[in-house]
Amino acid sequence: MVKKGHHIDRFHLATFIAMIFFILFFSLPTFASSSEFPIADPFKATIFGTPPDLVHTFPEPVDTKQCEINIEDRRIPDIFWYSEDFYYTTAMQEGEAPLLFIIAGTGSEHDSTKMKFLTQLFYESGFHVVAVSSPTHMNFVVSASRYAAPGYAPNDVEDLYRVMKWIKADLEEDYKISGYNVTGYSLGAMHSAFLAQLDEERGDFLFDKVLMMNPPVSLYTSAQRFDSWLSPENLGDKKPREVIDNLIQAFSQMYLHTDVTDFDDNFLYGLSQHDNFSDMDLRAIIAASFRLSSANMLFASDVCINAGYIVPVSKTLAIGDNLLPYTRVAAAIKFEDYINEYLLPYLQFITPGITKEELIRRCSLESIEEYLAKSDKIFVLGNSDDIILNEEEVAFLRKTFGNRAVFFSRGGHCGNIMFGPYALKAQEMLK
Repeated sequence: MVKKGHHIDRFHLATFIAMIFFILFFSLPTFASSSEFPIADPFKATIFGTPPDLVHTFPEPVDTKQCEINIEDRRIPDIFWYSEDFYYTTAMQEGEAPLLFIIAGTGSEHDSTKMKFLTQLFYESGFHVVAVSSPTHMNFVVSASRYAAPGYAPNDVEDLYRVMKWIKADLEEDYKISGYNVTGYSLGAMHSAFLAQLDEERGDFLFDKVLMMNPPVSLYTSAQRFDSWLSPENLGDKKPREVIDNLIQAFSQMYLHTDVTDFDDNFLYGLSQHDNFSDMDLRAIIAASFRLSSANMLFASDVCINAGYIVPVSKTLAIGDNLLPYTRVAAAIKFEDYINEYLLPYLQFITPGITKEELIRRCSLESIEEYLAKSDKIFVLGNSDDIILNEEEVAFLRKTFGNRAVFFSRGGHCGNIMFGPYALKAQEMLK
């Protein structure tokens, strides 16, 4: 393993629109705290996150290192030359300490803004910290995934487990580690639960505690909810692109008529107060962000497997090729279509006999309900108004985890992760 500085993700979905969504979902820095999350609208909370002056603060920035793993003789398509190595972040204490793995949410990297915040948060609690990208992130798919077709939890967790074992073996050579723990947010929270169950069988980590932050109950139903928000039933006469164009126009107007000079936290929070965003607009923004992450994942998978779903089998992409046509195709594919036309046939090829119903079941916490109910080391931290959960799913989490589940009344989906009370509760639940 070699340790080094920054790397650059140049995948072509980094268009202006994707940049806007990236900023919306993943940027927000530091300041003080209050008692109640101020954004009552769960959609706005999800998009704009914690107001700047309520973000949990740290006395000093943590010293992190970006590390890498290179799998010898792995076939990497030329188009992904910049992603040959698997990257992750460490923040290690000087003396002996327990180690905490943090698993990122859908499409997120080890050093996204949320992951940087969580790395610092749990380092402050006294953990050695390792931040790992989601198996749905392009770098994971290209450089480390054995299956290279993300979205099927059992396989994604196998990939995670394998990578975590490599990291563990490497760190144990240089650091004193007194135990292992795992946490994650959103899809990373679901992965944490499956990792805990897998480790009960294999015993490589013997996790002391597992914290699930804002988990989905069912990946399939949550993804279907996003798809529905880009459907004609939600958008009416508008097309998804039209909604996005309107949002960009709103950005432009605010940029022109205020004193702000950058898309920083103050700008985003000010935008959250914008009166012209309808519920439909907000849902479409969130769904479009998920769709772009999925498109990124699907493109990487298709090229790595040479499946011919997005890029023709006979076409070998070269550095400098225009990828925009493929991006457009990938971005138009609903998650339901991804399941039916890509993931299920792939799984049936490597695991004959598996049905769509079984695929969906195995990507749900309900499939391991008995284990979750009995394991007193697994905890849930969430929000009652989480937009990826319906009432029945919130009730399922409360019933399954009992007093091991804590819900804030507001925050949407991960909108309050950096909010002081939420952050402190997360630290407390992992002590």
